[in-house]
Amino acid sequence: MQKEYDEMFMQQAISLAKKGWGKTGTNPLVGAIVVKNNKIISQGFHRKRGEAHAEVCALADAGRRAQGTTLYINLEPCCSAGHTPPCVEAIRKAKIKRVVIGMTDPNPLVNGKGITFLKQNNIDVTVNILSEQANQLNVWYKKYITTKIPYIILKIAISKNGKISGFKEKYITSEPSRKFVHSLRGQVGAVMVGINTVLADNPYLTDRLVGRNNPVRVVIDPHLQIPLQSNFFKKNSRRIIITQRTNDSEKIRKLNLSGTELIFLDGDYYPIETVIQKLGSLNIGSLLIEGGAILFSQFLDKKMYDELFLFVASRNVAGGIQFFDEISKEIKFTDLKSLKIGEDLLYHVYRHN
Repeated sequence: MQKEYDEMFMQQAISLAKKGWGKTGTNPLVGAIVVKNNKIISQGFHRKRGEAHAEVCALADAGRRAQGTTLYINLEPCCSAGHTPPCVEAIRKAKIKRVVIGMTDPNPLVNGKGITFLKQNNIDVTVNILSEQANQLNVWYKKYITTKIPYIILKIAISKNGKISGFKEKYITSEPSRKFVHSLRGQVGAVMVGINTVLADNPYLTDRLVGRNNPVRVVIDPHLQIPLQSNFFKKNSRRIIITQRTNDSEKIRKLNLSGTELIFLDGDYYPIETVIQKLGSLNIGSLLIEGGAILFSQFLDKKMYDELFLFVASRNVAGGIQFFDEISKEIKFTDLKSLKIGEDLLYHVYRHN
């Protein structure tokens, strides 16, 4: 019976953790619940990077009632000081009797040390409750914290006849599909496109259809072609342009005044490994790639992605670039089930690098 309660409360902790999507930076998504006699007395989640961790929020809400209770948390509590003090100390001081953990923290600074601390302080510890769900929730964090390379998601939309970009219509997918994509944007650290996508579609790259949290917006623009009137500059969130050094000092001055960060790399062509490593060094833990065909081809050819969302529109288009063959090298459609979203089909693939 206790296992059933453990799984039930852990599920609630995981659901609570999801409220932090897109706001915790490179920190993991964490929810915590304080339980006494199988009843919840307080809860908390990590709301934003630099603010209190989930355990501290839940314990503060419980106050003295936390003594002798069970704490449910989807990720091992930290034992090292960062932006906030170690959470294991707060647990010890609150006199928690038992801690139930979804997964150990892959962060080398923690990775089992938090559990050891709790046990050394006579706190009963149960680990790996709903571990698969806990790991899935923070799969991006696990990659970034151990490699400093962002978790990479490709979002590709093609017409029914396999075309991508270069046609007259700005949108070929239905509004439900676009809302789904905006929801993805709200969950990642950054969205990246190439300059051709900016020139052709003039995207905002925000999550305006769902309004959760705008990501960092990144454009690869070797020749600094981006028009200063682009929608890219119209929303107040962090913006990055990857380019090469140029003699156009006036444009650089205006970009600097707009608050846009410029990353200078040498040459007209940037290996995606270099770009991704650079973004990782800027504390970007997850990255959504939204176009165009050249950028997609690089990631597909080098198999440098962790997830792929492919939207197939319900109609054919004239013009554009035939991209179906490129995608079918990676996706075996006969092996996959599609999800119907509006008028479109969605194929979702995980790639375990």
